Amino acid sequence: MACRWAEIVASRQSKVAESQLTAISQMRTRVPPYASFQVRGMANKCALVIVAGPAAALLAACSLTLSSGKADLPPTLHFQDEPGGPVAFQSGQPVPTFDRQPRLRAELDGQWRFDPEPLDSNLSLRDRKASLKGITDEVGTRAGVIYDDSSWSKIQVPGTFNPPPNSNTTGGFYRVEFPLPAVWSGKFAMLKFGAVRYVADVWLNGHYLGYHEGGDTPFALDATDALIPGAYNNLVVRVDNPIWGTRDDIVPWGLADWWNYGGIVGDVWLEALPAMSAVRADVTPHLDGADVSIVLQHRGTGSVAAKARVRLWPAQVTAANRLNPEAGSLVPADAEPLLDRTIDVGQVRDESVFRVAAPFSIRSADLWSPSVPALYALQVTVIADNQPADELFTTFGLRQIRVDSTAPRLLLNGAPIAFNGVALHEE
Repeated sequence: MACRWAEIVASRQSKVAESQLTAISQMRTRVPPYASFQVRGMANKCALVIVAGPAAALLAACSLTLSSGKADLPPTLHFQDEPGGPVAFQSGQPVPTFDRQPRLRAELDGQWRFDPEPLDSNLSLRDRKASLKGITDEVGTRAGVIYDDSSWSKIQVPGTFNPPPNSNTTGGFYRVEFPLPAVWSGKFAMLKFGAVRYVADVWLNGHYLGYHEGGDTPFALDATDALIPGAYNNLVVRVDNPIWGTRDDIVPWGLADWWNYGGIVGDVWLEALPAMSAVRADVTPHLDGADVSIVLQHRGTGSVAAKARVRLWPAQVTAANRLNPEAGSLVPADAEPLLDRTIDVGQVRDESVFRVAAPFSIRSADLWSPSVPALYALQVTVIADNQPADELFTTFGLRQIRVDSTAPRLLLNGAPIAFNGVALHEE
């Protein structure tokens, strides 16, 4: 069966074709929720998709003639064996939570400056050991602390540099200057991005912090040594968004069902951390409790006596907190903890990362479902040398999803359930 790319593009004009292309997009390689990795040298083959429904149709999606990808950019995610178990690391630091926390924070969303430039995607997708010099030559003096960007266009962050129907801009340089209060002095700091499409390289006050590939996942970079508390700071981001259909070493390489928008498309913020902190808390739910894994980090000098206090709270969504991004806001003021335990971690040496297990069981738990989305809030308080040092909140629901062994159906909490649709990306 023969088909042409132009025919597929034209077919997007109809609602039926949109639903068909959604089925195609469900087959593309995805990335985990906390860091991205890429599959290189993807084979481009014809895919035959049968679309059922009132407007059942047969759609042939044929391969494109693409330039062979030569990318060797290493993924920023890897796992390290640490005390307590393996820990995910990204760009040299344990992968943090991206939930809003009760910590000192500097919001960097808003109006930035943007300089559109045709960037070299071969440099973007090469190992930085080989390509950083070329990328540094591209950015030139733009990353410097003193630079006149007044001639650059204004752009909103988060946002995109190529809203439809503009497909001419495929990359460029973002720049923003922001004041940082002196209260940040002596603190550790992480620079966090909600999402950047598709390859990002980041400089802070002229210091190269690192890179990230993949536009659907958040990432964080250590900004401690580059920040200047009590002064103005300059942040520069080089963003390259290769044109779909020109390479076979990006994800997706083509045949996707949404606009290939590029830019800093997620929130950007700085988050201050104490020397001893809770990096993240991961909850694996069951019907009668959950497995909880907490990652702690000590970046200070010398050892400290560390403890982790873990509390489980009932969460309640109200009109007052519905739009509040902090998980702790869901805990009613008069609530009593359902669980309150303190784990003695012992003496923790400097520059260390470790995991702490805190499983729990709960009787007559309120289970999560689409009709009754019951939530719980987990609070972790880090105690260093008998003093509270850091706090972390996250929310979760207790539920179980499995495939029925006796029939072709899904079970939620033991009962059959039908899903009416699947969301593959934010919009």
